[in-house]
Amino acid sequence: MVLKGCIRIFLFVINTITVIFGFAITAIGIYCVSKSKTEPFNDMETGSLVGFIVFTLFIGLFVLTLGLLGVFGSITQSPKMMNVYVGLIVVVLILELVLLVGSLVSKKKIIGTAKDGFEDYVGEYYQDLDANIQKAVDAIQSSLECCGFNGQSDYSGHLPPLSCCNSDDYDDFSQCPDSKKFKEGCKEKLPKFIGDVVNLFAVIIGFAVVLDVISMIGAFYVRRNSPKYDHIA
Repeated sequence: MVLKGCIRIFLFVINTITVIFGFAITAIGIYCVSKSKTEPFNDMETGSLVGFIVFTLFIGLFVLTLGLLGVFGSITQSPKMMNVYVGLIVVVLILELVLLVGSLVSKKKIIGTAKDGFEDYVGEYYQDLDANIQKAVDAIQSSLECCGFNGQSDYSGHLPPLSCCNSDDYDDFSQCPDSKKFKEGCKEKLPKFIGDVVNLFAVIIGFAVVLDVISMIGAFYVRRNSPKYDHIA
């Protein structure tokens, strides 16, 4: 049947993309887990974050397995393989929906925790002289092009860090030209950045949910119209 052939091709293409997507999530999860144990993150309260990353890694492995089953199932038309494929889609859909809802529901909490944590870190930048805290603050200030929580005044009594300058060609902040100094605080930029990351993550997961639903419908059709014997048995 022409329709069945088109659906098989569709499943093959979609699941090839799913394999790539699952591999990417898995790779990112492994990378984030490894980085969570290194500076400057190893001294931060990252228990919940690591748990979230591990759960994401678990999703990535599931999606990767799902994609591989879909690819081979579309080629072989094996009823057994398609049954497993459909079963895994249901499991992955549930996990993805939990992850999607969890990220959206926890968005304000994630933003608030990061915001409060950064404000505390700025206040401790010159107090404890903790290298991990300084690296975390410097990384955020350089990336978001901001200085302190409310502004340069947060470092009252000290020179703002060189990360408050749009150049590392100088020995300290006093040598940085005024035109290259970050005057705006990170109070607004940090929550916006984290909010955008959470939103992007939600969009990606939502896209994956849509693909899984379409793939499940296609798999039902192929399985229903496949020969009654198993090609790989």
